[in-house]
Amino acid sequence: MNDTEIDVTPLLASPGFDPWDCPNPCANLGQNAGALTWQASRRAASALVLSEGQKDAFREFVRSSGGWSDEETAAFSDADLTALCVQWIAGDIREGFGDDLPDDPAEWDWVEYLHMADNGSVASTLYLSDGGLFWSCAQ
Repeated sequence: MNDTEIDVTPLLASPGFDPWDCPNPCANLGQNAGALTWQASRRAASALVLSEGQKDAFREFVRSSGGWSDEETAAFSDADLTALCVQWIAGDIREGFGDDLPDDPAEWDWVEYLHMADNGSVASTLYLSDGGLFWSCAQ
């Protein structure tokens, strides 16, 4: 495994973690959606342990998204960086698999996910390996 590959199995197993809570628009949560989803992501972040190499790889991924400058990503605290990573992972899970998922990612609809990824409908960032769920921030 390299630094762009993050084992998110502990995040999924974290009590109370629900991808629905982390990235969600005002249409679903109201005008306070940004604060609510950020709070949920910060709470869940303790379950996601990133190595220094993974932090660097995710910072580069975030920079390349165009949403933040080099200075902004360099200034992220570890807690904020990890919370942002949780939001990104949760968003990719929701985009690729929907809501109300079984707890075991092996039971998710991987055939449909791979089909959507092949067609460019979703980013191909999630995969199963050795019984765990992994997320990739590779460019």
